[in-house]
Amino acid sequence: MVTPENKGGTWVKFVKKLGISLLILASFLASYWLRNDDKKESPLAKTSEVKIVAMAPSSGEVVFALDLGNQLVGVSRFAKYPPEVADIAKVGGYLDVDLEAIVRLKPDVVVLLKEQSDLAKQLENLGMATLFVDHMSVEGIMGSISKVGERFDKLDEARALRESLESRIDAVRIRAQTKPDKRLLLSIGRELGVGKVTGVVAAGAGGYHQQLLEIAGYTNAYSGGENFPQLSREHLLRMNPEVIIDMVNIRDAQANGIENIMADWKSYPELSAVKNGKVFLLVGDAHFVPGPRFVSTLEWIANCEEEGGGR
Repeated sequence: MVTPENKGGTWVKFVKKLGISLLILASFLASYWLRNDDKKESPLAKTSEVKIVAMAPSSGEVVFALDLGNQLVGVSRFAKYPPEVADIAKVGGYLDVDLEAIVRLKPDVVVLLKEQSDLAKQLENLGMATLFVDHMSVEGIMGSISKVGERFDKLDEARALRESLESRIDAVRIRAQTKPDKRLLLSIGRELGVGKVTGVVAAGAGGYHQQLLEIAGYTNAYSGGENFPQLSREHLLRMNPEVIIDMVNIRDAQANGIENIMADWKSYPELSAVKNGKVFLLVGDAHFVPGPRFVSTLEWIANCEEEGGGR
C-alpha cells in the first residue's frame, strides 16, 4: 500500500454528511460548480507593488508558484499550501466570503474562480479590480498560470512553470500508450468510520480528475453523465472496476487510520479490483486542489499499479 506524502446547498449538506472536510468542499467542489462565460477583468496597471487577494486555495497556489507570495495579502480560509499562507489574512471561504475583510485589506486585484461572478460584481462596485481564472479543467489550470503571469509581470516565471508541467504531462502520455486499457474507479469522497464502503462519490463525466484518468491511460469506470455521481452498491457491482483509487484527505486519514480505510473495501469481495489487490489509497489534501500541483496527482495515478501495493 502506498500513501504518498505529500448546484448548491444539496451538495453542501451531502458532503457534510459524508464527513468530507470543508477544506475539500471549498477547494475542490467549488471548482466545478455552475460554469459562467469568461468575464472581463477590471483594468489594472501592471506593477510589482500591487496587493493581491486570492479567493480559492488553487488560485493562491498559482500566485505563490509564480513568486508573487510577497504580494498576497488575503487568502481563502481553506488555503493550506504553501505553509506561508498561515500568516496571511483570511477572507472567508467559497460560501461565506468575508467582504468586510477584503475591503479592509485594500487589494489592488482579487483573483476569482470563473464561477464567482456574483462576488466580482460586489467587488467591482466597491472599486476593486478582478481577475478570473478557470480551474475546471487541465487546460484551464495551465491557462491560469499564463493569465496570472501576464497580469502581474511574471511572464518568464509562468512560461518556465508551464514548460516544466507540460514536460511531465507529456511523459505520462507517452508512457500511457504502452499500458493496457483498464477501467478505474476514482473515489473522491465517501463515508468513513463505518467499517464498510458506502456513500461513494466518484470522479464523473466532467472535471479535471476525469482528464487525469484519460492522460494516465485509464478508462473511467463510471460512464454516466454526472460530474459527481453518488454510487450505490449496485452501481459499483455493475461497474466492476479493475482498479480503484480511494482519495482521502489528511485529516480523515489520521482520524480513521489507513489500515481501517483500506479494510473497508473487503465489503466488496466481488469486485475485480478487490480480488486482485488493485485498490490504492491516495492520501493528501493537494489531490483535491485543482492548482499547479495537479501534475503530481497525475503521476501518482499513472504509477499506482507499478509502485503501489494495493489491497
